[in-house]
Amino acid sequence: MSSIARWSYANIATVWPFLSEDTYNGTIVYDVPFTIACTWTGKATQHRDSSGNEFVARDTYWTEDARPKYRDMIARGDQAGTTPELAGAEEIRDVTNWDVSMFGEPDSPDFSLVT
Repeated sequence: MSSIARWSYANIATVWPFLSEDTYNGTIVYDVPFTIACTWTGKATQHRDSSGNEFVARDTYWTEDARPKYRDMIARGDQAGTTPELAGAEEIRDVTNWDVSMFGEPDSPDFSLVT
């Protein structure tokens, strides 16, 4: 983790990786949760996902961790001992990355995770 990330990503969030969805009954299966260092903002904004679909974003998380993906669930804090439903987790609807080489991190992009 870069020195800038250590300073700015001072919070923790829990991510439940999306594994599969049973299209017959709608059951979604998630993998073992993990925590990430992050920071977040809670602000309702109009947003478009990578497919161009519009939605109202509830929260945006910023992280250096490349593991969270589209359709994973995320919740603030260390919630690894519970389910996404009990933790109040939200589905990640869009993932964006950007270059931070100007801060001396040429191989480490940062990511925004929009729910």
